[in-house]
Amino acid sequence: MKNAFFVTASIACGKSTFIQIANSMGFKSISADEIAHEILDQYSLELAQIFSKFNTKNQKLLKEDKKIDRKILGSIIFNDQEAKKILEDFTHPKIRMQILEQMQILEKENKPYFVEIPLFFESKAYENLGKVILIYSPKELSLQRLIKRDNLSLEAAKKRLYSQIDIEEKVKKADLVIKNTGSYADFEKKCIQMLQKISKGAI
Repeated sequence: MKNAFFVTASIACGKSTFIQIANSMGFKSISADEIAHEILDQYSLELAQIFSKFNTKNQKLLKEDKKIDRKILGSIIFNDQEAKKILEDFTHPKIRMQILEQMQILEKENKPYFVEIPLFFESKAYENLGKVILIYSPKELSLQRLIKRDNLSLEAAKKRLYSQIDIEEKVKKADLVIKNTGSYADFEKKCIQMLQKISKGAI
């Protein structure tokens, strides 16, 4: 799809910030995470049943509004590879179907748009469908941000970060790279420069 730009990264690198900047400049975007959250809500009762056997601490997987408690589900899947695979097998095909449907709609507008997919390289489900922009931060910096953002222990943060392909490997695979290693202002400037080039068709 000639107008698609996939935006990916490792966890806590700044891909959502890039999307916010792009949206503020008038670009349209699709979020795999937003679609995933909708699917978790839609199938919450079924998922609570599926993951009850992995819930060894007997935490409440369903909140009072009958939606999945994503924090508790996250703590389960990042500590159990089998549980992680079951969730991915359940959600990923549904997410992909919705993303492709939304991409086909945006393609008709014949303007650049962005698809935010955290696990782009891990899933291998969207290869050759557009250019790939990687938001890059070194692992140590991502860990610091993740611990601060999600109030995680170092061990929990490492489990989440190291469950993904190494960021240095992603750099080799990406078409475009934006480094997010300094201040927000510095990162914003780099994002705007790239977005302007994309808008002009220079990329």
